[in-house]
Amino acid sequence: MHVSRLEWNPSSLLWLCLLLPGCGADATPPRAAEESEVVVTSEPAVSTAPPETQQQPQAPQENTEKTKSESDPGKASGEPQPVSPMQNAEQKVYRPSDQRPLHNKQRLALLGIECYESPHLKLYTDIDPEQAKKLPAVLEQAYPALQKYFGPLPPNREGTEFQVTGYIMQDRERFEKADLIPGLLAQIINGRHQGAQFWMNAQTEEYYLKHLMLHEYTHCYSMIMEDISAPVWYLEGIAESMATHHAGADGKIQFNVMPHNKNDFGGLGRISLIQDAVKSAPPRTMLEVMQLGPDDFVDANASYAWSWALSQFFDKHPQYQAEFRKLARQMQGPGFTEKIKAMIGPDLIAANDAWLLFVRNLQPGYDSKRAMITFQPGKDLATDASVTQEIASDRGWQSSGVHVTRGETYAVSATGMFTLAQKPKPWQSTADGITFQYFNGQPLGRLLMMIRPDPGNDPTRMQTLLRVYPQGSQATWMAPATGTLYFRLNDAWDSLHNNEGAVKVTVTRQPQPQSTTARQ
Repeated sequence: MHVSRLEWNPSSLLWLCLLLPGCGADATPPRAAEESEVVVTSEPAVSTAPPETQQQPQAPQENTEKTKSESDPGKASGEPQPVSPMQNAEQKVYRPSDQRPLHNKQRLALLGIECYESPHLKLYTDIDPEQAKKLPAVLEQAYPALQKYFGPLPPNREGTEFQVTGYIMQDRERFEKADLIPGLLAQIINGRHQGAQFWMNAQTEEYYLKHLMLHEYTHCYSMIMEDISAPVWYLEGIAESMATHHAGADGKIQFNVMPHNKNDFGGLGRISLIQDAVKSAPPRTMLEVMQLGPDDFVDANASYAWSWALSQFFDKHPQYQAEFRKLARQMQGPGFTEKIKAMIGPDLIAANDAWLLFVRNLQPGYDSKRAMITFQPGKDLATDASVTQEIASDRGWQSSGVHVTRGETYAVSATGMFTLAQKPKPWQSTADGITFQYFNGQPLGRLLMMIRPDPGNDPTRMQTLLRVYPQGSQATWMAPATGTLYFRLNDAWDSLHNNEGAVKVTVTRQPQPQSTTARQ
């Protein structure tokens, strides 16, 4: 379901009060690294895909224990006593004891359910054994990535290794007959987790099978402690992100990656869902995604796509990445809203503008590092004055340093040559672009312009921000809005890395034509 569009009010922090709808220790969400893409080694990778729809899982519990000094009889008599160093000992935290049920493997085998086990996963499934036996190795590659991102789990009191029991069901009736599905979890659409267990339906796409397993396992790992207060969009978005993986030819798997094509991520479709959505309507604002509640994730792939996209935006953005990744280790207790607020900083409009441009341009292989925009307000020009700015070919939108006024006339000129690709041979281009290859309807390399409108209550502000104006090497136009000019040289958002060079763009404010008034 689509959340009703709300006004993004720059003069109020009211939206921050709405970031955690229905979330808390009792509001665990439903089921389901480029600068630091995590790479760990094990057997050849297997693909997994996030849940298309999940029921709301149940929050796990944590046990804590304080080390205390023994009581001193002198205290009862009122005599002053020295403070024991043990009284200041830090609280020791334990993860919950292992309460997973034990199953009779021989009995289950008679029902067609086999067990496959590794140090951190015990998997019961009736899918093809050749496919099933690879899955624990995939999880063992993911485990160090989860430790690195969320931090190592505390020990339990028994000192046993953290292990999760998973159930992947081809024929669900078998699992029901074996009493492997608790009554409260009867309505499993694609996947669901509870404590250190997860249940999921088998998937037709091998990648999505692995992705969904990794998604559910991420929930088990990251939410095993009690008092998880992170909002649903974050919990689902980060599980989707960690589950998005790619295996190299050497068998090493990278986790938390940006999908670079459709073939290697079969069944995922998160980027396609976003692309289809922004073709027919403005993108969801950051606030709208943050307001997604548990009910929005029941049989709703779009909610998973938007939550994944917002997590990827923060996780890969040079400005937000470090603080966003800290949140993964701060999911317990109150104050998650304040941590998000501190991460975003005081300029909420800039954060939302950058997000809107990210989802508007999202495509497989999107190069977040080079494409992310840095907002730099421009200055007004006097009549006939001009400003020249170098626009690099290997980056996304770049500020011109010029602030334009609606209704005023400006001229743009661009000089210089740059290279768009190196193979099979270097493609040289000017700001007019290469007319034998196009991207988004414009020649590759053509100089493009957008206007970032000044903050205000203009209801058309979002549409103006997302509108692109082709310029080429020469253009004169009347400003359709008041704001700062930004330029880029047209290229696919996954191909910026092989570009070299820049053009010099000059913006000149033109004199206004004098009007004549007929005398009466």
